[in-house]
Amino acid sequence: MKKKRTLHLGALASVCLLVLTGCGTSKNLTPVSELVYTGASPPSLNVGVNPPLTHQTYFRFSVKLSENSLSMVPSDAWTVQGYEISYTLLSDPGHHLLGLPPSEHRKANSKVQPGIVDRLPVVIVTDSYLQDNAAGFIGTSDKATVKAHLLFHAFRNRDGMPQEVNGNFIFNIGNY
Repeated sequence: MKKKRTLHLGALASVCLLVLTGCGTSKNLTPVSELVYTGASPPSLNVGVNPPLTHQTYFRFSVKLSENSLSMVPSDAWTVQGYEISYTLLSDPGHHLLGLPPSEHRKANSKVQPGIVDRLPVVIVTDSYLQDNAAGFIGTSDKATVKAHLLFHAFRNRDGMPQEVNGNFIFNIGNY
């Protein structure tokens, strides 16, 4: 009888010890989500000046989760609320480009869900800009290379945590 009581007390002590120390960690039970910029589509662009047309490209985003199997709920989604775009001239050997497009801040309000690659359309150059600043390319084979710098402002839907994501896009202006 004493041996049974000792075994029961030992088993009870082991169970209490396991309960108090735990059986593992819960670090993966609350996955961390992060907005990831995956590139532009198309990766570069040739902008023709004759006729001058507005050109846009798509910037792709996805949500990276620390543990994909634990969460796909809408609260892990992100919202890209807007972006800032500015330009740098990389080359213009013929000096045909009169000026760069103006820097702008635009609203987007695009939702990026986990597991889905979202495409955000961005206007790179407008037809009025090409008419006013790039008419010198008509009739030549010259081209100018311009780099667009983008800073996307986003927040996580669950808790409103902000995140800024950088992206760059290189395009050519010429008589294509």
